[in-house]
Amino acid sequence: MKLLLISLQSNTYITGAKYIAANARAHGNEAKILLLPGYLENKLSPEIEKFISDFNPDLIGISLMSIEFYPAKNLTALLKQKFDIPIIWGGVHAILKPEESLRYADFVCTGEGEHIVVSLLEHFKMHGRNILPNIPGIWTNHNEKTVKNPNAYPESRLDNLPPLEYLPENFYGFHKGKIYNFAEHQRLFRKYSLYGGQCHITVTSRGCPFQCSYCGNSVFMGIYGKKVRERSVQNVIRELKEVKENSYVLYVNIQDDCFFTHSREWIREFCREYKKHIDLPFLVRVIPTMIDKEKLLMLRDAGLSWIVMGIQSGSDRVNFEVFDRKIKFSSVKRAADMIAETRVAAFYELIVDNPYETEDEKSETVSAISRLKKPFAVSLAHLTFFPGTPLADKAVRENIVDPDAYLYRYLLKIDKSYLNKLLDITPYIPGRLSKFFNVPLASRSLMHRLLLNIIVPVVKRTLEPAIYFFITTRALNYNIEWTVKTVRYSWRSAVSKIIFNFLGKGDLEYDDRLLEARRTMPELFRN
Repeated sequence: MKLLLISLQSNTYITGAKYIAANARAHGNEAKILLLPGYLENKLSPEIEKFISDFNPDLIGISLMSIEFYPAKNLTALLKQKFDIPIIWGGVHAILKPEESLRYADFVCTGEGEHIVVSLLEHFKMHGRNILPNIPGIWTNHNEKTVKNPNAYPESRLDNLPPLEYLPENFYGFHKGKIYNFAEHQRLFRKYSLYGGQCHITVTSRGCPFQCSYCGNSVFMGIYGKKVRERSVQNVIRELKEVKENSYVLYVNIQDDCFFTHSREWIREFCREYKKHIDLPFLVRVIPTMIDKEKLLMLRDAGLSWIVMGIQSGSDRVNFEVFDRKIKFSSVKRAADMIAETRVAAFYELIVDNPYETEDEKSETVSAISRLKKPFAVSLAHLTFFPGTPLADKAVRENIVDPDAYLYRYLLKIDKSYLNKLLDITPYIPGRLSKFFNVPLASRSLMHRLLLNIIVPVVKRTLEPAIYFFITTRALNYNIEWTVKTVRYSWRSAVSKIIFNFLGKGDLEYDDRLLEARRTMPELFRN
């Protein structure tokens, strides 16, 4: 059987599709991945049509996040005009909005897709397409009724899945009207890769111990359970050994929700084996209350160079009552102090544009961030109300937010408000200067606003990149050559690119195309 997986993301960071394709191949199927960055055309490209015709897949899978809903809706309609091939939607948006997704796709995958997609291919092989599949994790329409199979059990032993490849040989991309095999055109692959393709992005666990009100994990826990599932150290190292064979990989980006959920014994073994066999700088994400100094020091000795920590707000009320995130800022301060001692490059995440946060609480966040030990960098994310999350349900119920706003706004496309601008530069300016600007709304003069508007672009173009370069150099033990290589392809907006996987050049271009499509293709945006 043949499987074609299509991603509409602007970059090659498609871990889920890679896993699904690899597992399909491991079960004797042929699988290809096609990257169509933000495809929003009113006709199907002849090149895409020929590629699909030549491959002649038995199933087409479209993986999408919510920001890619309209391109997925459009592409599905175009494909159905040309081909009689069943289409399944999967990914974050399909899990959050399965009923809506089923209005356009033939099938919806409501869980982790590795085994679900293989089961659907086996069903087609044994029973054909006209027999209704009774497969957990699959929704479909039958006789004008929605058939909702129960959720599939997630894979409990992640070692059973094939290893994640840096660049699969069956990975293709659509570039300037033509389709290229990325393995045969690695320079083009790097063009569409985050950080110039210099890092291998992987996971060593699935799941998060927290259930914050704004996060999709609050929905996913009902499907996957609350237990954080982990891979064995041997399994992770085996993958990274293969990845390291590509000389272009300079570091490893571990995207676990919180790497510190691993036990001390697991981390001790990981550090020993990583240092022995891999010995590349690496990045992890942490939750403030889960940082353990012994684990942190072991990881630093093994090559930990960047650490990303979610703060979200400097207001305890907002974190506790709005975000249901039981972390006091005093815990953040202690965690940041530990990170500062290790000289790891620290990047802290904050959520802004929160309608449930008062002006005083926004000011409190600026003040709190200014008290953290420097140097560090921050990334601001627009509060996105993902459907099904407790905070989104509350905001929609109270008419605080447009129910569809999450479909067309990137996380990093923040409001250009006074306090957002100040918060964005606070890590890079003296505390006294931050305090000068951080005054109540009633006390802000025209001079405050004018000076801030002058200072912000200067800081963003000089101090921020300089501090990024410094903390990266220090984290890499002052290996200037390695630092230059690391930041070379991600200098522009390097901080946001290290922390999030949004708003690179391709994302900005897609954002413009989405706005244009709302003008020229209004029918696409109607329910």
